[in-house]
Amino acid sequence: MIVQAASHPAWFHLHIYFDAQTQATARQLRQQILMEDWPLAYVGTLIPHAIGPHPRPMFELHAASAHLDAVCARLEARRGPHSVLIHPVQADEYAAHTRDARWLGPALALRLDRL
Repeated sequence: MIVQAASHPAWFHLHIYFDAQTQATARQLRQQILMEDWPLAYVGTLIPHAIGPHPRPMFELHAASAHLDAVCARLEARRGPHSVLIHPVQADEYAAHTRDARWLGPALALRLDRL
């Protein structure tokens, strides 16, 4: 279960990370998400390089807080070797990516100076 920040944000971003060895499984996971009925507002394309605070290539999902537990449970069951950053959408980006963030799998060191 995901514990939400005290402000109870309405939306969350989920970043699924991959590298050269796991790009194919990331692509398969994304396709599986698109083909199934996941309660998501957005499924991003694979971004093949590090961008912003994200230290590895990734793709992004957007989920309403009402669906976050269901989305996280499905991701946990299917994420394979991929680390997943889950953070609220809020004005304080630093807090969103640190204090209020959660991980499925090993946490990665974010490039926080790029927020």
